[in-house]
Amino acid sequence: MSSNKKKKKPEDLRLVIMNENTFEEKYSFKLNVKNIYFALSAIIIVLFILMFSLISFTPLKHLVPGYANIENNSYVIKLNRYINNLEEKVKTQDQYNQSLRKILIGDDSIAVNNVEMDKNVIKSKPFKSKPKGELSQNLHLSPPLIGKMNKKFDAKTSHYGIDIAGVVGTPVKSVLDGIVVFSDWSTETGNTVIVQHPNGLVSVYKHNSTLFKEVGDFVKKGEVLAKLGNSGRLTSGPHLHFELWYNGIPLDAQKYIDMK
Repeated sequence: MSSNKKKKKPEDLRLVIMNENTFEEKYSFKLNVKNIYFALSAIIIVLFILMFSLISFTPLKHLVPGYANIENNSYVIKLNRYINNLEEKVKTQDQYNQSLRKILIGDDSIAVNNVEMDKNVIKSKPFKSKPKGELSQNLHLSPPLIGKMNKKFDAKTSHYGIDIAGVVGTPVKSVLDGIVVFSDWSTETGNTVIVQHPNGLVSVYKHNSTLFKEVGDFVKKGEVLAKLGNSGRLTSGPHLHFELWYNGIPLDAQKYIDMK
């Protein structure tokens, strides 16, 4: 007979929230299996989203095993690349500074053999007749000063430039477009200007009376840099000591510039 009895329908329940003092009903919820299932599912989903957000966007992510290692490895790789790049820049800058030092004070350690290398790099012809070698074929240098040549280039005596005599106050001009990398007083060479040109070419102008340019100034070919003078310890009269350097090697400027 019990098999003929109908199964009882699950009873519906209601959750009621009441005021403890007045017993006034505040909220009520109908409870059944379906409602409880959806409620639990919603709670689980919300908790999952909250946990994911906390782990992904807060420092808690570092507590997850393995996560910190992946992030640290990526950071270390980027840091190593940055350091290597920085080291290369420092090395390049140091080499450049050493070249400027040699230009300014005249480094006796420059071997005569290295000085003679300019013959292999550039043919011994004035630039006006199109230079050969690694320099641009369109490169033409103008005289820094029109005057009398009273001392020539001599690597054996560490005289890495040419001396051009003239009247004090005569304009000293840039031989080519470039940027001023040094413009200051030196005990040995007085008021000195150094201009960096394209293709590793550097021109130097020493013993000036007045300087018109500052470091960082862009100058055009033929633009006045200074006035001829007699400044510095290594001078015996008003003249321009002019030097031409190519990739750290001093050149005989008289071979590459038409001084007429």
